[in-house]
Amino acid sequence: MQKWIAFGIFSILLLGGAGAVCAKMQQPPPLTAPAGQVLQHSSPDGESDTSRKTSKADFEVTNQTIHRAHFAADYPQIKGLTGVLAEENINQDLENIIRKYSEDMTTSDKLNLSYEVASSSGDFYSFVFHGMLTQGMPNGAAGESFPVLDALNYDARTNSRITSENLMKSDKKSMTAFSKLFSSYAGKDAKAFGDDMGVYFTDADVVFYFLKNDAAVGYTQVHIPLVEAKPFFNDPIQPLNK
Repeated sequence: MQKWIAFGIFSILLLGGAGAVCAKMQQPPPLTAPAGQVLQHSSPDGESDTSRKTSKADFEVTNQTIHRAHFAADYPQIKGLTGVLAEENINQDLENIIRKYSEDMTTSDKLNLSYEVASSSGDFYSFVFHGMLTQGMPNGAAGESFPVLDALNYDARTNSRITSENLMKSDKKSMTAFSKLFSSYAGKDAKAFGDDMGVYFTDADVVFYFLKNDAAVGYTQVHIPLVEAKPFFNDPIQPLNK
């Protein structure tokens, strides 16, 4: 009897046009590994997910994988965060990263995007997205490729989103002192610190990233130990003005 019920359900799904084939998954590696290593197989035109809870964080990260004709992307969703509204807002931010890079793509473009959880303990949570966007050319000619590096950061105490703009103190004395600290880690060839730079956190460092120029083949990343940088952070960090 169970055999015929299972066969009936399969027939209904087949006739209903379900195009996604369930992904075959393996046990995911530690949470800090690139998400591209978490999902070993996925459907050719669908979404799959897997998850892992780490003792370092008070939430679970579920990996979502999307495969389309011209792009493949991984992005995280979180579960179990204290505060339902904060969890919904963060998940929307994380999903919007995919839209940010894919919504204006044409069928001649190609995007590969993955992520890692760079920090999930201490004062900050950081989700770092990296990959490559290739813009195709007419008649199948080779396109131009651009590196992708983007990050979403949150204050573990308030769940407020963090960028360079609301992270750093803005008074003249603090900015002057931090600019000197930044230059000491960036080296002579890097440009001066600006609050328009991207930022993310590891458990040990704050990392600022930027493109030196339009021809740069990758992002410059400046790692500064948190113990040295924290005196220049706003406390508390105020929510961004939207």
